[in-house]
Amino acid sequence: MSDKFTLDMLDIPSGWNRGTGDWTGVAAAMKRGETVEVIQEVGSTLWQNSLPEKHSLYWDGENRSTIKGRIWISFTQRRFAPESTVSKVQWHPRVLWIGIGCQAGTPQELIETAIQNVCRSYHLAEGAIAGIATIDTKVGELGLLELCQARNWLLKTFPAEVLSSVEVPNPSDVVAKEVGTPSVAEAAALCSIAKISCTIVKNRQDTCSIKSESACGVDILPARQRLLVPKQIFRRQNTPLLQGGVKVGSAVTVAVAVCPIDYLG
Repeated sequence: MSDKFTLDMLDIPSGWNRGTGDWTGVAAAMKRGETVEVIQEVGSTLWQNSLPEKHSLYWDGENRSTIKGRIWISFTQRRFAPESTVSKVQWHPRVLWIGIGCQAGTPQELIETAIQNVCRSYHLAEGAIAGIATIDTKVGELGLLELCQARNWLLKTFPAEVLSSVEVPNPSDVVAKEVGTPSVAEAAALCSIAKISCTIVKNRQDTCSIKSESACGVDILPARQRLLVPKQIFRRQNTPLLQGGVKVGSAVTVAVAVCPIDYLG
């Protein structure tokens, strides 16, 4: 093995985020030419094409008895046992799209807390989030805009007629009566991973039209297979109705879809 091939020499896509783990230990194992296993569950595999002829990376359990390090590439937030003899790290391709439904005036902190709670409950890495999707009437929702700017997330919005065409597991007649579609969070999450005709504008927001393939790809796969997390409703108790004279939203609906193609922007 080449003793010059190191962790930093991997041609990892720039859009991926480093997660937790023993990066020093894995880097040292690679530098020594020891076996490092790669478990890639999502994301582009093009980086593998630039590996040198001689390297110490192996896939899918090859040479398991000699493994000294492991690289996970996934959207899962894993916890590694500190006493393990195998150094482990994780990279997170940005493949998760968060569908959001919220009341007008919902603050950034409440939306972010709702997303974090869902990620913890489902063991999802926040570093794997590509962006937020919602209904187009929320295009100027300050809490959403501030959160996307702070976290460097894209914001995609869809008109009600697009969202209403998407099959979802938890439609609501109440929501349909209020906003013109039986689903916002679940439908927006699913639309965000489909092939939609989008216009990219300068504020990193995608305004999406109904010019899509099979209505947001609704016929490609059943919703239960494309939706990673069905809608979860997060409510904050004792939230003041008014803050600085402005009505404050106290409920956020979150759904998560996983895209087969990672966002590299």
